[in-house]
Amino acid sequence: MFNEFIYELPSQKRIIIVGDVHGDIKRFKNILINKQIINNDLEWIASPSETVIVQLGDQIDSKNRNTDKEWEVLKDYEMIHFTEHLNLIARAKGGYCISLIGNHELMNIIGDFSYVSDKSNTQTRTQMFKPKGSMALILAKRPLVLKIGDLLFCHAKLNINHLNLLKKYNKDLSYINQIWRNYLENEKISIEDKELVDNIIIGSGGILWNRFENNKEETTELFNELGITYMFVGHTTYDKIVLRDNQIWYCDTGLSRCFGKNNYQYLEIRLKTINIETITEE
Repeated sequence: MFNEFIYELPSQKRIIIVGDVHGDIKRFKNILINKQIINNDLEWIASPSETVIVQLGDQIDSKNRNTDKEWEVLKDYEMIHFTEHLNLIARAKGGYCISLIGNHELMNIIGDFSYVSDKSNTQTRTQMFKPKGSMALILAKRPLVLKIGDLLFCHAKLNINHLNLLKKYNKDLSYINQIWRNYLENEKISIEDKELVDNIIIGSGGILWNRFENNKEETTELFNELGITYMFVGHTTYDKIVLRDNQIWYCDTGLSRCFGKNNYQYLEIRLKTINIETITEE
């Protein structure tokens, strides 16, 4: 019933935005319980009940980067199952939990497990994540880009070159999500679509990988074309959430314990007011 593919929603009264999670279900839950989105029994108690959660991708790959401390209890891909369940209970109350695709989801799909922890690196992982595999079919339902009112969300960064390439083939932004779905469901794609996949999704300058410096004039052109006020991205890790050029919010603060930090941030938007929230653990 609630398996719909979401690309665009009208403006919402309340949005919670969480950056890269990398398998840390505990801290992700902490955010939602802290903001009274769910309770300890994992029931949806959000006010308003139509609250929307947007998670910006990279739910998996929990291998320790900056710490030797053992923290992982569940396999990283349980985060994918958890957010699927969370969306089901949210939709039953009129809300959403929308999970975007990040570069680490793509890496697993193409068989690159270099950031997978020993605990999560099971023998079945290749079969699970390859196109038409059980995880791939879940990820096929998830968008690469999401628009809510005048706000745009993606994992790394959308730029004007991506939009111009879509225009070349008379496609709009939502088409990115469609060719992603076709790719993961192992459907045949055209030569035109392959160019879009290579340059907009998979390539180093694509929306899952892009770390190029922001060009304010080009970004303004992009915003005007799409009718947006802000873009929210993860991917590039900062100590604190950063707003650049009053245009792009960088929301990845190394939430996962694999980065060895004891504090992390997320955003809450209520009636167009954007607040940075911080959680510090002892």
